[in-house]
Order: sequence, then C-alpha cells, then structure tokens
Amino acid sequence: MEKSINQRYVLTEPILPMLSGMLYSGKDLPLRRDVVFFVVESTDEAAKEAYIRKLREVAPLSDNRFLHILDVGMEPNYIFAVLKTFDGKPFIQELKGHRFTPEEAVSKVLELGKGLMDALEEGISGCSVHAANLWLNDDGQLKIINYWEKGTHTQRGAQGLGCLLYQILTHSESIPVSFDTIEHSLREALTAIPRVEQELLISTLRRVWNDQETLASFMLVLQSLRQDTAIRQEVSMPVSDRQVREKTEPERAYEEEDPVEEEEAPPRRSLGRAGRKLLVGTAIACLGGAAAFVWLGKDQEEPSGKGASPAQTEHHAPLQPSHQTYDIPAGPEVANDPNQKKAEDEIVIVPNLIGLQNDTAGKQAIAAGLHFKFDIVANEREEGTVFKQEPAAHTQVPKGTEIKYWVSKGKQQ
Repeated sequence: MEKSINQRYVLTEPILPMLSGMLYSGKDLPLRRDVVFFVVESTDEAAKEAYIRKLREVAPLSDNRFLHILDVGMEPNYIFAVLKTFDGKPFIQELKGHRFTPEEAVSKVLELGKGLMDALEEGISGCSVHAANLWLNDDGQLKIINYWEKGTHTQRGAQGLGCLLYQILTHSESIPVSFDTIEHSLREALTAIPRVEQELLISTLRRVWNDQETLASFMLVLQSLRQDTAIRQEVSMPVSDRQVREKTEPERAYEEEDPVEEEEAPPRRSLGRAGRKLLVGTAIACLGGAAAFVWLGKDQEEPSGKGASPAQTEHHAPLQPSHQTYDIPAGPEVANDPNQKKAEDEIVIVPNLIGLQNDTAGKQAIAAGLHFKFDIVANEREEGTVFKQEPAAHTQVPKGTEIKYWVSKGKQQ
C-alpha cells in the first residue's frame, strides 16, 4: 500500500490498529526521513476541526517519553498526525516475548510516570499508558504514542501505571477485573525479588487499584524499590569491580547526589521539571527506605502464618506496651552523613497505612523517611490491621516527622 498526502508524505503500510485510528509507517519525501502516521477516518468537518485543535494543543510537548508530533493535517476523508519515528515497534507486539526483569519493569514504569508528571505541567493529562498505546525503542525505552486522547480510568494516571506494571510483569495484554486475580499472577511473576519488596509492591498496587494512591505517592514507592535494587547490586558486586566503578564514575555519582547543581544547570528534558522535583524530594527518603529494608531483611527468612513460633509472634505483633515509638535505626551511613541536617528539611509524602498490617505499616513509614508510633485498641477491623492514621495519607510533611496510627486488636468481647 502506498498513499500520497499533499505531495509530501507517503503512507506505506499499516503498523497497528488503535482505539480511534490506525498507525502507519511512511516517509517524509522532502526531508528524506521515515515517519509514523496516526490516521483517523472522518468526513465530519466540525469533528475534524475539533480533532486538529486537540492535536495542535499538545504538539509543543517535546518530552522524550512521548512520540513527538511533527505535523498535522486534514484530507477529505481523514485527519493525520505525523509522528517522529524511532527504531523499534509497538510494545504490544513485544509484550508476550520481552525479557525485562522485575527491576527493569519498575524502572520503565517509573520513567513513564515522570513523563506524565512533566506533561501535567504542560496541561496534558489523562492519556493512556496501556501497553497497546506504547512504542518500544530498540534500546528498551517506552514512549507514549497517543497523548491527545483520554484513556479509561484503568489506563491513565496511577492506576494506568499500576496496570501497565502488571502487564509487563505477567506478559498479559488484558487486565483482570479482580485484584485477587492480579495478586495471584503477580506473586508468580515476582518470585525472583526479595519477599519484603514483593509485599511492598503488591500492597501498593492494591491501594492503587482501590484509588488510594496518587501518581506522586505511587512513584515514591517505585523510586524506593529501584533504589533498593541498586544498593543490592552494589553490595553484591565484587570489591575489585566496585573500586573500578568508583574510579571511573566519580563525577556521575556526585551529580546524581547533588540537587543544587542540577537546579543551576540548564533543565534536561530527559528528567523534566516534575521528574527533578520528585527525585530531589525523595532521594533521601529512598535511602532511608533502603536502610529500613536492610534492617528488616531478616523478616524474609522468618516463616509467617500458623507455623510461627511464640517468639516470632511476639516479634511481629508486640502487644505490651500498647503505645510504641520507633525511629529509623541508626547505622554507619546515617551517623556519618554530613547532609543529615539538610535531609531533615526535605519534604516527603505520608503513605496510606490504613488497611495494612501493623508490621507492614511500620515498614512503609520508614521507607517514606518518617518516624512512627502506634496504639493498639479495640476496633471492628481485623486484629492487627491499621484503621486510622495522623497525619492523613498523601499529606506533605518534613522528613523525619513522627506519624501515628491505630491498630485494631479486634472487637471487645
């Protein structure tokens, strides 16, 4: 198939049918370059004019996590948008056969989330991040194809990213209607990562599914998980390799840890304004989360459930005294950190602890860079479940703030 447009473009062959149109490969003849066309059939002049306005509104977005719009136009029977092409193909065509690890899946979803936050600053929101609306570069980067149309509730924002993470981890094109089904598939897909991180990710995705997490708070958890992965890889690396890495990459490591220099330098679109704000605000919190996982890592080796010994039961659910205060455990890295005072001035987001088990709630608080205390009182909720917290979830507070939550000890007899 070859179809000429305005004596400039040539559509060569269809690539992928999409919700409202068709994706074609093609060429820009004057500039001698390959491009991608998004074509929507329509003969309604008013509808075509409205669609063109929508395309032109988002065309200035140049974030590298989106396929850039190069040109738009109308023909008698259709509208077209010319998109910058990249080596690769639609991600949906690679979904079942990709080899991304769970850690890589988290990183890719996190990067798309940064793109969504940057787009929000440009007034662009609600686009679909379903696997069928993504382009996969040969270098493994994901890009959003259609960002001028709204996705469904399960395709956009935090829930859209959560469903995309499920799709990548399970190689599934469809999204189950029940989270219990999702959880079962996720546990099978996450057997290679530590148990603590499995539980954190699954409990977070459940809250995302129930609309209890914002885009920003969901990204905090993903950032924490990615940071923990980097620390584990660094620790497991042979000493000689770590020494070589430190000698060859000192400047890069310094730049990543120093948000002040990054603010003074010209803005980089690869991170974007919203992405930089998130990373600066969460870097310290994520390091605290990593330390917490190391501190709590022994939980991975302890059996849970009915087989737990009395000593283990006491460790996980201390009932006396009923009022406890826990601080982030001091370690060499924290005690020797010259930027500790500065870190305490950072703003973090209070996680949603309601509905979590007592020990999981404490880990979440620590991962967010907070201290916590709790009371165990009679309540209709299941024993050991958090039913109230102060400050409320998603509140912005200084790092190191003490939050309080209430844990049910079941109904009084």
